[in-house]
Amino acid sequence: MIQDPETNETPSRPFLGLQRDDQYFLGTLFAAILVVALIHLIQMSHWGTEPIEIKQLQPLSYEYQVDINQATWVEFAQLEGIGPSLGKRIVAYREAHGPFLSIADLQNVKGIGEKKLNANRKHLILSSSP
Repeated sequence: MIQDPETNETPSRPFLGLQRDDQYFLGTLFAAILVVALIHLIQMSHWGTEPIEIKQLQPLSYEYQVDINQATWVEFAQLEGIGPSLGKRIVAYREAHGPFLSIADLQNVKGIGEKKLNANRKHLILSSSP
């Protein structure tokens, strides 16, 4: 090894182009970041905590009703098996032929059969005038 004749020390070679003080700083910074990351990981893992048991109520059933003589196609589209196009056909039929006289009159609209009507009967109501 080559020694510096004035100081009698071996010259330090820069690691990755960094001087010794820069290496100590980066090492200390890396160690601090590692400690902070470990503390954060422990906090996020909820280590040492016990789960809380929450009792839930039974979900409420959502019952809605659509007045077939006043509903828009958007309201009809929310029913089971009736989409936007069939909803628009129902409204167009009502505008062309006048208000429905009974819920069963919905079967006169192309695309609504007995099965679809029975599936939605609990959601349908009839008003006397539009």
